[in-house]
Amino acid sequence: MIKNMHRQIFAFLIILLVLSHIVFVSSSSAQEKRFEIYGYSQIDFSASNSSGSISGFNQRRINLIGEFFLDQKIRVLSDIEFKGGTDITPNDPNSVGTVKVSRAWMEYSVSSELKIRAGKMITPFGLYNLIHDASASYFAVDPPLLYSDIKLSPSLQPNRLFAKYYTGVEFLGTLDLDKEGSQLEYSVGIGNGRGLSITGDDLNNNRSVSARIMYRPSLLRGFQIGSSFYTDRNYDGIGGVKNDLEYAYGIDLQYEDSEMQIQAEGLASSYKIINGDRITTGISYIQIAYTFFDVLTPFVNYSIVLADLSNNNSMFSRFNLGLNYAISPNLFLKTEIQFHQSEEEFSENSFNVFKISAAIAF
Repeated sequence: MIKNMHRQIFAFLIILLVLSHIVFVSSSSAQEKRFEIYGYSQIDFSASNSSGSISGFNQRRINLIGEFFLDQKIRVLSDIEFKGGTDITPNDPNSVGTVKVSRAWMEYSVSSELKIRAGKMITPFGLYNLIHDASASYFAVDPPLLYSDIKLSPSLQPNRLFAKYYTGVEFLGTLDLDKEGSQLEYSVGIGNGRGLSITGDDLNNNRSVSARIMYRPSLLRGFQIGSSFYTDRNYDGIGGVKNDLEYAYGIDLQYEDSEMQIQAEGLASSYKIINGDRITTGISYIQIAYTFFDVLTPFVNYSIVLADLSNNNSMFSRFNLGLNYAISPNLFLKTEIQFHQSEEEFSENSFNVFKISAAIAF
């Protein structure tokens, strides 16, 4: 009964958000305000030679994003995501998929050097987290391994090493360092951290803190180096310890020109495990892509995971080989083979996964 009531309330809120978009559009024309709607979508097919695996298609996601510009300094963004299917029917136990508000924030721009956001935001971490779900914006089918839920022990559920989203306040901006084009981007945020009740309340009184800085030198066009930090008290705990104080540190490098892209990242995450010991998990990868004829981009990605940096026997790696074809500037067809070691899933044998994906931005 309660579950059905929650579904009805949720469906009503979605309808309310859509109607709000319509009202914004009509009011913008009357009051010279501006409203934009855009989004992205991805559908996958995957198959694996892993024992017991099932092949098939997956409506990965479709995101509808609305931006309302109140004036030159104030804007509001909402991002509604339909994930893993779109059959969300009230009172139907066979409904599949998830509908959620991925982002909902307001922003006040003091200048390009300082903007203030408040609401639900994506954690600014590394090269991919801010574009994690926008598959049309990167070559591979999936983001690199460090942005995924990772199984670090047979007794633990897969978990992320830092929060994908947070609700709070963020200060960000871009600083021009010289007349030649050197830039420094920064972001600092404070929020609720991981662990929310079904009503959206924070489950503990400890805040999350995130920070990211990224430097683009004018002397080497296309190169950037960045560093990220995130900490909170994770209600569930990566290592199974409730309300564990956890830290994640990252560094990233990227070089990109009209044909080639090279990316490398490293992450270290510190957390407690059930016996009370604090361990550090390390993940790194390098990815190289080269574009031929402006549309055809083969790429390779090699990732290494050390579940415990103090124990070399806890290591496993993954090698991905793929091809990205740009059918148009906004539509991409991707194929990818992922070579998984047995240690990654704590299975008896290594296995491979084949994926093909269509991604579009509109």
